[in-house]
Amino acid sequence: MAPRSPRDVIEYFDDNSEHEDETAFFPVRPDGPPDAWSFFWGGILIGLAGAGLVTLTHWLAGLLIFAGYGMTAASLRGSRTRFGRALGFGYALLACVGAAMLLGAMFSPNVTASVIAAVAAHHVVFLSLATLAWPIAILKYVFGLAFRRNHHHRRLAGGPCEKCGR
Repeated sequence: MAPRSPRDVIEYFDDNSEHEDETAFFPVRPDGPPDAWSFFWGGILIGLAGAGLVTLTHWLAGLLIFAGYGMTAASLRGSRTRFGRALGFGYALLACVGAAMLLGAMFSPNVTASVIAAVAAHHVVFLSLATLAWPIAILKYVFGLAFRRNHHHRRLAGGPCEKCGR
């Protein structure tokens, strides 16, 4: 076991170390806004915080779910993959649940509290709100693959479709 050097203790108090590259903990691109992954994961964390508060404070939970999952759905809006669009749809539905919870807490708080209490008595509310976007996305993706209506738009050698001209 190597003996401790005095420099190890000093580095806890003094930030002028020559052995570090001084990188930020959360790197941010200096040339523009943060990437879409920051909004995706940040929105999920905000939505999870709201899902954890559902049984305690309905208006704050609805606001956090609406803002967080709405931010996640907006970050997936420009996705090029079908599953990314399906996942954005799942998070958009959960954002609508948060908006409904917020509006219910504003305009009829007694009814909202009784509905949430009834749901919480029979279901696990946090796990439902935390994971429901993924089964919705998987179902939308599978149904989209199973019931594709635009199968005739496949082009051979980059030419237009014979049926519709696209």
